[in-house]
Amino acid sequence: MAMNPAKTVAAVHDLSSVGRCALTVVIPVLSAMGAQVIPLPTAVLSAHTAFSGIAARDLTDFMRDCLLHWQKMNLRFDAVYAGYLAGPEQISVVRELLQWQKDAVAIVDPVMGDDGALYAGMSPEMPAMQRSLFALADVVTPNMTEYALLTGEDYSLRPRTLSEAAEMLKKLIRMGARSAVITSFPLESGPANVFLSREDSQVGLCPFERLPAHYPGTGDLFSSVLAGELTHGSSLEDAVGRATRFTRRAIALSMDCPVEVNYGVQLETALPELLGARGSR
Repeated sequence: MAMNPAKTVAAVHDLSSVGRCALTVVIPVLSAMGAQVIPLPTAVLSAHTAFSGIAARDLTDFMRDCLLHWQKMNLRFDAVYAGYLAGPEQISVVRELLQWQKDAVAIVDPVMGDDGALYAGMSPEMPAMQRSLFALADVVTPNMTEYALLTGEDYSLRPRTLSEAAEMLKKLIRMGARSAVITSFPLESGPANVFLSREDSQVGLCPFERLPAHYPGTGDLFSSVLAGELTHGSSLEDAVGRATRFTRRAIALSMDCPVEVNYGVQLETALPELLGARGSR
């Protein structure tokens, strides 16, 4: 019996050699979920930005050349997953990619900051530029910092009601996104990943127990599993649920390993739980 070809995901992200994040998370996760990753690297770094003294190269010119070559090859992707963009000039490349691949599932993770501030070296123009991609996105996945940057609201982690979560998600949808997820949302009942689609009247939520550890790259891990599920046709509810559970599981497994947190979660230990289990709940 002939096998169906693997789903293809164009993954627009940076490549950090040291520290599990971005493409070093995206590629193994999506591969384990049965998808072929077609990387479009936005930058190469000797290590991610939590380390000091890194070497980095912007790849904007390469991105343009790569996209032009793909267009000549007449490639078609099942999904496009856009993550870390190194600067405003790369927004136009991603916009062209999304417009060209208009039938692909489009996941936009507006990776810009954490803990209430833009990442070091990130242009202050990026929030407005990222908003311009929302009209082309099936789902956007900001954290609380990125939500504040995108909307101009003050950053705050005060506990909120579900109705407040609904208004915040609707604000993202009014920017053009078909659906939105806000990660690590501070509900009064505890932390949760909250989500809403344009067609829905009720907010969905996936609560989780916060663990006493903070690893770089867990947002990339969450969005990668989410992208894998959506690429294979899962509902947003199922995709958020599985991404939440797997991310927490990876963190829990990593807490037993005596390695500096900047190196990221012990993905190699957790990854077998994704193999052959796509779509299981």
